[in-house]
Amino acid sequence: MLREIFLLECLSALIIVQFLQTSSASHNIQCNSSACGKIPIIKYPFRLKEDPQHCGESSYELVCENNTASLYLNSNKYHVQAIDYPNFTIRLVDAALKNDSCSFPQYSLSRYNFDNNNYPYSTYNLTNLTNLTISEDFPKLNWPIIFMSCPYHVNSSMFLETSHCDNRFYASNASYSSTRRYTYVKVGDLNVSDVRDMCSIDLIVMTSWPFKDVNNILLSEIHGSLIYGFELSWFAVNSDCKKEKPCTLCYSIRRGKILHTLCGGVYIWTLKEIIIRWVGTVLTYCLYGIMKSKGKSK
Repeated sequence: MLREIFLLECLSALIIVQFLQTSSASHNIQCNSSACGKIPIIKYPFRLKEDPQHCGESSYELVCENNTASLYLNSNKYHVQAIDYPNFTIRLVDAALKNDSCSFPQYSLSRYNFDNNNYPYSTYNLTNLTNLTISEDFPKLNWPIIFMSCPYHVNSSMFLETSHCDNRFYASNASYSSTRRYTYVKVGDLNVSDVRDMCSIDLIVMTSWPFKDVNNILLSEIHGSLIYGFELSWFAVNSDCKKEKPCTLCYSIRRGKILHTLCGGVYIWTLKEIIIRWVGTVLTYCLYGIMKSKGKSK
C-alpha cells in the first residue's frame, strides 16, 4: 500500500512538472515594446489593447487612438504624456483640456481616489525612501488644485479669482447655471476652516508641475500646470510601512485582482512557486526511494 502511494505521488509530480513546463513556455514568448505617438516605448507592465495577450498586464492597458496613448480613470479619459520606467511613474493629462487659460477639467480626480486601492497606482513617490520614520509622510508626486465657488466676492490672497472666465466650468453644470457664482482656484492643500460660509469646493484635480511659489502664481501658470499633467506611480508600499521601522518597501504589479509583490528583498511566494517547491521536494523523495529500492535489490 505504501509503495502504491509512493508511486502515485511520483506520477503526480511528473505530470505537474510537464504542465508547468508547457505553461511556462507559452508565457515566455518574446514581447517587443510597443509605441504610440509621443510615447516611444510601451513595455511591461504596460500594454496596448492590441498587443498579444501574454504581453504586459491588463490592469495597465493603454489605448492608442489618433496616435495618442490614453487610459481611463473614473470613466474619464486621460492622455499619456510620458512614462518614466526607472522612477515607476506615468504622467497623465485630462483629455478635455484645451490650450486656453480658461479651460479647466470637468471632473475631480485627487489622491483620495487612489487611497482605497481602486486603481493599481499611487500618488506617492515611494521609490527612493530611506530610513522612513513613523512620523514622516510619504513624499507626494502632486499638488492639489482646488476650485471653489461662492455666492459673493471673496477678498483673500489665498484664492485666485477665475470669474473673468465667464464661469465656463459652471456653464456646463446645470446645477450651477441658474445662480451667479464667484469662482476661485487655489494650488495646494486647503483646510476646512479656509472654506467660507455658503462657499463650496466644486473640483479637486492634480498637477506635478514644480511651482516655485504657490502663493504667488498667475491663472495662466495654473493652466500650464494642468496641461503639464500629473504623475502616478505603479510602485506600491506595504501596509505595515507606517507601523514598523525600518520601512518595508514593496514593488507590486497588479494582475487582475492579485498583487505580485517584492518586499524589502524578501519575495512573497505566488501559488505557482509554492507548487514548484512542493514538486521539487516530491521528486527528491522519489529519487531517494528509487535509489533505496535499487540498493535493496542488490
